[in-house]
Amino acid sequence: MYDDRPTISAVPFPSDDLVFAERVREVLRDVGTQPVQHAMDQICQRLRPVHPDVHTRLRTDMAGFGGAPVVYVFRDGLTRRTFSDVWTEAASTARVVTDPAGTYIGANEEAARLFGVPAEDIIGRPAGSFTRPDSRIEDAPALWAALEARGRLHSLALVQRPDGTEATVEFVTIKDGDGPGRNVTLLRETGDGRVTVGSRGGGVALEGR
Repeated sequence: MYDDRPTISAVPFPSDDLVFAERVREVLRDVGTQPVQHAMDQICQRLRPVHPDVHTRLRTDMAGFGGAPVVYVFRDGLTRRTFSDVWTEAASTARVVTDPAGTYIGANEEAARLFGVPAEDIIGRPAGSFTRPDSRIEDAPALWAALEARGRLHSLALVQRPDGTEATVEFVTIKDGDGPGRNVTLLRETGDGRVTVGSRGGGVALEGR
């Protein structure tokens, strides 16, 4: 379709999930000059371990007024969903604290159970140590910069425990949540983490917070 293979650009939805946007950017860095359909397939394949409902759609030339192809990447497929953070207020919520370098300096027993290790084994490890390797964000500084700018991140991750079991988790990271330079991340396994607020048959609905 595009013989000269111009660089593909992507527009992720929802726009406020900065972690998802970073994942899309990293995949596009590897596949952005490939044939469009192949690139779209690769985007879905690489994002589905964490975002099983991910869906891509090529913007039409009429909408884009020609030029390089633009791919819309929808985190939640054809269903409109939003995150609720009411659960973060529960005393039983898994909680970890990281320092400015992104090293764990605090973890409660709920986090230990979620990660499948004693709490003391979490301390001193870099953030992301318990995330499945192929679902980690490679450019961690980009996320820390986003956290610095926005003050909060809310997304999904895939935890891989030492015993080989996995769990998709929803997390909220709060800048300086435990005092200056001490960022707090609250986590829980998904299941009721994403709330369906509507859907449209035959189309894709965009999501807002």
